[in-house]
Amino acid sequence: MQKDEYVEKINTVTLDPKQANNVVKLKDIETTKLYDSNKNELVELNGYLDIGLHDTMKDLIVNFIGAIVYSIFGYLYLCNSKKFKLAGRFITKRA
Repeated sequence: MQKDEYVEKINTVTLDPKQANNVVKLKDIETTKLYDSNKNELVELNGYLDIGLHDTMKDLIVNFIGAIVYSIFGYLYLCNSKKFKLAGRFITKRA
């Protein structure tokens, strides 16, 4: 679910010149150039390419909801395995 996208602004502490964990805000980013180790320009991008980690909290929330739903089905299966047979297919059992 981690999709890349172009953004025009970023907030980062990595570019703080004093390395004091202060937020540096970069606005109106028009282009970004990428170079290889031999200083050859590889590509020029229209903006800054964000690698998709900004939505990690959304992913964690979706995972949490999935875990809750799975837990509810597991609980219902344990209470009444005859009525909730579908949940039994997803639950690991001892041989």
